[in-house]
Amino acid sequence: MNRIIVSVIALILVIAVASFSVLSLDSSCKNLSENLDEIKSAAEFKDSEKAIELTEKALELWDKEERKISLLVDHSEIDEIEKTVKSLPVLARQGNTERLEEQSSVAAERVRHIREKEKISIKNIF
Repeated sequence: MNRIIVSVIALILVIAVASFSVLSLDSSCKNLSENLDEIKSAAEFKDSEKAIELTEKALELWDKEERKISLLVDHSEIDEIEKTVKSLPVLARQGNTERLEEQSSVAAERVRHIREKEKISIKNIF
């Protein structure tokens, strides 16, 4: 009887940790993709000052969230996002709004892909 109780407690603990991890990853990806969408909008409207501010915020956000994301996601996907996010402030300072818009859109789509891929759903389980 004790083995069953210990097994049930262990199962509940594993499910709780997995759920917390997925929710944390989802929150991190949501915040990052929203920021990248804001950068894209600023680039579309040719608002260089706002774009510079948002790209610096994206870099800070990436540095903060990257640790969580890297624990749960394949590093090849993360490396591409990291390169793109780190290039955004340079593009914003140069005033290259077309390239900034393109790169922020690409990074946002990659982050959304991670978010969708790691969600708990029947499609992802089977």
